[in-house]
Amino acid sequence: MVTNKDLIQQFFVEERRTHRRGMITTWVLVGLADVWVIGGFLGGLEIWTILQGLVAVSAPVFVQLWLSLRRRNTLQNRLANLLDSIVFGWDELQGLDLSDEEADHLHLAFSTTVGRVSSNETFLRTRGSDEKGPAFDREGVAVDAGADRVDPALHEQDYDGLEGALRVSEQLVEEANQQYAEEAQRQWDLAERRDMDNIEAGVERLGDLVASGWFERNAKDGAVEELMNSKRESGSQ
Repeated sequence: MVTNKDLIQQFFVEERRTHRRGMITTWVLVGLADVWVIGGFLGGLEIWTILQGLVAVSAPVFVQLWLSLRRRNTLQNRLANLLDSIVFGWDELQGLDLSDEEADHLHLAFSTTVGRVSSNETFLRTRGSDEKGPAFDREGVAVDAGADRVDPALHEQDYDGLEGALRVSEQLVEEANQQYAEEAQRQWDLAERRDMDNIEAGVERLGDLVASGWFERNAKDGAVEELMNSKRESGSQ
């Protein structure tokens, strides 16, 4: 089974093969031009005939050089398009058999793909005429502080599918955000289990401690200021 990492490696292998084939073709044509000029001169051909043959051989050389230059100039875009079509993470950059120049191209293409911002070209919404705007329940409602509250949850289905499927680069960011969120939740749960006030009150969650009235029973003037001062003192040490 071909993995995404194999596709990246194959991309550069094909680039090397194409470049090597182009260089061989160019040098063969240059060699033929040299043989033609030397052979024509020794054979007594007219200068005009030699020049015609030289031009005929040189034309493919310039075409080959132009194709090689064009392929080199479009390498970054082609690599970025490949990365945009597959799921490829930073950790997979390691272990690839690449030269320093190829590695630089890959890093640049990866950072460009991840940082690329795309817009919804099929449907442009503006703040003034957004049909899925604030949940006023009906059009033309005047702003009234005494108006009945409209539950926004009633209109949540209006936003289903608004963003569409995540792109590859957006999916990588979403996965990173999810990992950070899970780690933050783990640290929070650990801090709650180790909190001395929770342990003394016999509860596991900070919300349970608040609901138990612990803070009302243990109210202390200047507690916040005392806590901030202790933080500053510990930070200066």
